Amino acid sequence: MSQENLRRLRVWLTEQGLDAYLVTQPQNRSYLSGWLNNDTEGAGILLVSQERQILLTNSLYLEAATREAAGWDIMVPPEHEYTPALVRLASEIGVARLGFEASVLSYAEYALFSAVFAGAVELVPYAKSYVDTLRIVKHPHEIELLRRAVAITDQTFAHICSWVQIGMTEKEIQWEVTRKMLELGADGVAFETIVASGPNGVMPHAHASSRRIQPGELITIDMGARYKGYCADMTRTICLGEPAETRMVELYEIVLLAMKTCEAGLHAGISGKDADALARDVLAAHDLGDYYVHGTGHGIGLQIHEAPSLSPRAPESTILPAGSVVTVEPGVYIPGWSGLRIEDSGVVTENGFEVLTQSPTQLVIQR
Repeated sequence: MSQENLRRLRVWLTEQGLDAYLVTQPQNRSYLSGWLNNDTEGAGILLVSQERQILLTNSLYLEAATREAAGWDIMVPPEHEYTPALVRLASEIGVARLGFEASVLSYAEYALFSAVFAGAVELVPYAKSYVDTLRIVKHPHEIELLRRAVAITDQTFAHICSWVQIGMTEKEIQWEVTRKMLELGADGVAFETIVASGPNGVMPHAHASSRRIQPGELITIDMGARYKGYCADMTRTICLGEPAETRMVELYEIVLLAMKTCEAGLHAGISGKDADALARDVLAAHDLGDYYVHGTGHGIGLQIHEAPSLSPRAPESTILPAGSVVTVEPGVYIPGWSGLRIEDSGVVTENGFEVLTQSPTQLVIQR
């Protein structure tokens, strides 16, 4: 647990005129408490006031929470229901205004809270949790965990490049990515590994299928290891043997140029929109803008997609601060043909961008 995180949260409570704040989003709960648990099945709720920091959980998680959530008052409600316990604690602490993470709390839960707190506690919703804001700038120990997650991902990709053969299925590759990451010490994969070969490459979020790899076609592999809760994200597009069309090489070089141009232009203080434009303008200049159907990047950390966003749809207020860790992942997807994407992850610095991903960006893997 970081005392600085709690201190900043309490300053924010004062600024908002709140007596306490409920944290129900799993990664926000992990971030504040130090207890790494992404289980959404009622694993726990945090209640933070100026004087108290309480973790409500159930008997399934008591041992783990006690070990990891140092400095927290851990409670297991005897009735195994959080709501009655929260009512008692609100009365005990003297809570009149209680903030909560509105984007996480279900309507049923909100209705229940509204009923039990009616007339006694004002519920104040926040569509964007302040804890999400705290998580944007990584602490040094978080960056080190991300470095390790990225290193495992790089090592896994190197293994895949030497292991993969023509005739294997997308699912076989997906499974080998998982197996190798676990062998190298990962918690598991950070997200479902994407393996999109040939015509499947037109789908940015294709699901690995039983389709067999053919010589000379594009194969996009989007993968990332999770290490001690922190997520890596990397994409490479490869071709086993010489590409079947010169067009593949031409498009690959343009997408690679877009990624490198964006990485060279990133720095603290750039807006999410301007960061996106660094890559998007390169593709547009080569008449590929219509085939670029997603944003250029996103933050990574305890979640595979978190703030800040590098996107043409990013709010004007989105600024990349020093210490944020983001992806850069331009791609083109041409209906009726195929597609490709190349992605690095790195740390935004005051004067630039430190690329963490070390995997080579060559297209052709000789077979």
